[in-house]
Amino acid sequence: MSSIFLFDHDEATNNKLNIDELYERRQKRDLKQLSIFNKILNRIHKRIQHTAKNKNCNDNFIWFNVPEYLVGEPIYDKGECLGYLVSQLENNGFHVKYMHPNTLFISWHNWVPSYVRSEIKKKMGVVVDEKGNVIEKPEPEQQMNQTTQQKDQKYTPIKNYKPSVYGQDLLEKVEKKITFDV
Repeated sequence: MSSIFLFDHDEATNNKLNIDELYERRQKRDLKQLSIFNKILNRIHKRIQHTAKNKNCNDNFIWFNVPEYLVGEPIYDKGECLGYLVSQLENNGFHVKYMHPNTLFISWHNWVPSYVRSEIKKKMGVVVDEKGNVIEKPEPEQQMNQTTQQKDQKYTPIKNYKPSVYGQDLLEKVEKKITFDV
């Protein structure tokens, strides 16, 4: 049975469309786009590592131009790519600024290395995060207890004070010996 809405090469098929297929195609496209974003992110990481290893350059930043396209890869949404790159780099601890149309300024100058943080904790008793913000200060009571304990260790209590060089009991023993000998 033919219909006026069907062309000659169209067949009258089941009147159902599998919606899951539509989402599977979208998922494949999104996964491919995510892999492209990760390739660009890896390029950024390599550039950062190269800049950090360079002895002649004390820069703690890079400028990165996000490419319009990658050769051999499908066209990707540049806005989504920039958003993804900025969020991933900021989650990694970098300071990122976007410059229109496709440039990223990436800095790691504000990062406090772990060995510096451990020295700050040892010497000052203050816990500092990666960006130099104070996380945990020692409580004033703990500081007072530490200072009083240090003072107690340096000084003898008043109760144990002896005003003379020799103790009273030693003087009495000497006096008894002298009186018995005479």
